[in-house]
Amino acid sequence: MEKTALLEILHRRMIEEIQDYAIILMDVDGTILSWNKGAQQIKGYSADEIIGQNFRAFYLPQHREQGLPDLLLAQATKEGRAKHIGIRVRKDGSTFWGSILITALHDDDGTVVGFTKLTKELGDNEID
Repeated sequence: MEKTALLEILHRRMIEEIQDYAIILMDVDGTILSWNKGAQQIKGYSADEIIGQNFRAFYLPQHREQGLPDLLLAQATKEGRAKHIGIRVRKDGSTFWGSILITALHDDDGTVVGFTKLTKELGDNEID
């Protein structure tokens, strides 16, 4: 196997296997393109259920109405990344405190072509 191909496989599997963090790849509109084991564990969706859906589903209705997901994408586009700690929604409708980091992904010309989103579920002692 070619070294580059092997590195690509190992990189993909590294991300897929991480369980303590949800690692999500999104397009420029926030549509989910990839999903790891940590995302399934934290958010409750299997990859088949959520890939192709929009990440806005993880936010409370009032936060969607206030435009929080869009503000975070805009900040990541402008500044390269956006951080936020707040309540997130699981598949079953339950909520949890999560720390998120959205990072803009750029093409060779510097145009934003997508985002990565890392989420860590916070315990009670990690919220402040």
